Amino acid sequence: MPPRRDVDPRLLARARRGELTRSNTAPGSPERSAVDRATYLRRKTTHPGLTARQALGHAAPADVLPSISVMVDHPPRFLIFEGLSRRDTRRAARYGALVGQLSEGQLAPVVFRRRISSWRLISGYRFLADPDAVLAILEQRRAEDRELFYYTSGRAT
Repeated sequence: MPPRRDVDPRLLARARRGELTRSNTAPGSPERSAVDRATYLRRKTTHPGLTARQALGHAAPADVLPSISVMVDHPPRFLIFEGLSRRDTRRAARYGALVGQLSEGQLAPVVFRRRISSWRLISGYRFLADPDAVLAILEQRRAEDRELFYYTSGRAT
C-alpha cells in the first residue's frame, strides 16, 4: 500500500462541510482522497484510543493471529503455522497454490519438485517438495474428510 499523501487543506475543509461526498467525487481523485481523509479523521475523534478499523468493530491486529497450513518434510507433515510474517504467509499461500495446481494436473511433478526444493525454510521446517508425498497426503485428508488447506488472515472477527 503506498504511503498516505497529504490532502489539500481546502479540499479537506470542503469535505468536512459536506460539499464533497463519496457520491459526487470520482474514485482516485484528490477530492475523493479528501472525503476519505475526513471520514477517517471523524472516526478517529469519535473513538479516541482505537484505530479506525477497531472503531468499525474489527478486532485489533494483535488479538487474532494469522494462520496458514503447510506440508513440511518432517512429521507431522501437515502443519498449521500461526503468527508468521507477511512474507512467510505469502510464501505459504504460494506453496498452497502450487499444491493445488499439482493436484489438478496443471503442474508437472518434476516442475513442482524443482520449484519447491530451492525454497528457504519456514519457521525451521522445509516445504515438502516430493510430489508423490504431497498427493498422498491430499488423498489421505480427502478420504478422512479433513481440510486440505487452512488459512485465516487474522483480520476476521
